[in-house]
Amino acid sequence: MNKAWWHNSVVYQIYPKSFQDSDGDGVGNIKGIISRLDYLKDLGINVIWICPIYKSPMVDHGYDISDYYQIDPSFGTMEDMELLLKECKEREIKVLMDLVINHTSDKHPWFEKAMEDLDSDYADYYIIKEGKDGNPPNNWRSIFGGSAWEKIGDTNKYYLHLFTKAQPDLNWENKELRSELYEMVNYWLEKGLGGFRVDAISHIKKDFSYVNLPADGPDGLVDAWEYYKNTTGIEVFLNELKEKTFKIYDSMTVAEADIKEVDRLVDFIGENGCFSTVFDFCHTIYNVNDEKWKDKPIKMVNEIREKLFKKQLGAAKYGFLSNFIENHDLPRCVNRFIPEKEISFYSESMLGTLYFFLRGIPFIYQGQEIGMTDFPKKSINEFLDLATYQNYEKYLGKGLTEKEALKRINIECREHSRTPFQWNSGENAGFTSGAPWFEINPNYKCINMKEQEDRENSLLTYYKRLISLRKNEEYKETFIYGDIIPAFNEYDGIISYERKNAKQRVLVINNCSNKPSIIKFKENVKQILLNNYNDIVLKGKNLELLPYQSIVLELN
Repeated sequence: MNKAWWHNSVVYQIYPKSFQDSDGDGVGNIKGIISRLDYLKDLGINVIWICPIYKSPMVDHGYDISDYYQIDPSFGTMEDMELLLKECKEREIKVLMDLVINHTSDKHPWFEKAMEDLDSDYADYYIIKEGKDGNPPNNWRSIFGGSAWEKIGDTNKYYLHLFTKAQPDLNWENKELRSELYEMVNYWLEKGLGGFRVDAISHIKKDFSYVNLPADGPDGLVDAWEYYKNTTGIEVFLNELKEKTFKIYDSMTVAEADIKEVDRLVDFIGENGCFSTVFDFCHTIYNVNDEKWKDKPIKMVNEIREKLFKKQLGAAKYGFLSNFIENHDLPRCVNRFIPEKEISFYSESMLGTLYFFLRGIPFIYQGQEIGMTDFPKKSINEFLDLATYQNYEKYLGKGLTEKEALKRINIECREHSRTPFQWNSGENAGFTSGAPWFEINPNYKCINMKEQEDRENSLLTYYKRLISLRKNEEYKETFIYGDIIPAFNEYDGIISYERKNAKQRVLVINNCSNKPSIIKFKENVKQILLNNYNDIVLKGKNLELLPYQSIVLELN
């Protein structure tokens, strides 16, 4: 495998609206990010990924872009962005931006021109079809609920939107459209970006048969994933995108592409793949259902372990996955995986250790490193996100009661991870001097960066140790390029693996339960590299793991 600069990356994801406000308007901005770069440098990360800051009506928090070439005024100016790139370069931090090219905003000039004249060239930039018998072209359901088709005025035509109706899907079959997108991508790479996280890229190729499918709910609609997710032929578009943009600039590219079939990874990652890496969703989204990990812990740990290693071993043949346990579209990891009464330094640090040394690129989401938690709501009216309301309606449409739908929303709502960063215990958690755009979690008085900054046994300090070990010159070759070998699979509630190359062996052991566990241990330990407890209990051939204990060992 040819080595690349991004192989040794530890990526920190920033949701700019909630990271740091610099001007008192209650909304995080680019200058706020600049003011916290020294914090990020001290944490140890070397890449930041910033969620969309392009000009946008903000129907979907910036994922509805009306101008790819401008910064939204709520975040600052192009001069601010250029200063951010300069300041990051001085600190040896690369910058990734979100690239949203499956759809635009309905306020984008292309779409506005398309709606003015349905026979224009711009109309072919989008997916516009005739209705059938006064109904939409088919019964596909939008990912956010409701029909995926929106009627155009008093015509019999509809445009496709897999997300909200304010996010019309682009027609990637149109060569002129693709050329315009590539020109825009190269504009940003010329400015000095390190690359992109590529949003919703799995959906750019559609199956144009547009057949009606059997409904899967009382609304008469269907989630037609096989018709618009990683559809056959998508690799042609992806390869062209890579050749005309990313490859020219030696960019780091992270695809949001949930690839369930491991053999299909060859199109996405590796020497001939179209991206540097892809997000692996198998162990994150999987647990959001009626039998969450915290309800049936051992069963869920064992099932997640099986899925995790299947993907890890399969991907190792091709390239690197992006490993994460939290992002802007998921609730906080501690609430997804840990019962409320068991959330502590030990369970939180175990979650971090579990994924940090897997083969691939580790990602940290803002606030994860200090243990920020969910902020459940008592009423649907307390939420702000349009997607939350649409999902609520979708659940009602599938037959859930209002109480059941609200419970489901509170379990899986993405707004939990979008509350403002908790910098200190002062006014508004140090996020803003004004009124914050979104209510701050009241637990900021005890969970905040300042309280943990200099405390040796804090979660923040532990994350610094995780990052330091991951990038340590003595071990990084093993952590980056070494084999991954599952270990102790015969033990319930244990997720353990070895990272190994010709010169070195490192064993990572995680007790994912609130009960002690004893495992038969025959290895000779060279040294303890990391331990979230003060001690290790090794009695003869028995290793006694304490509740939620994580250990990283170098073996002889």
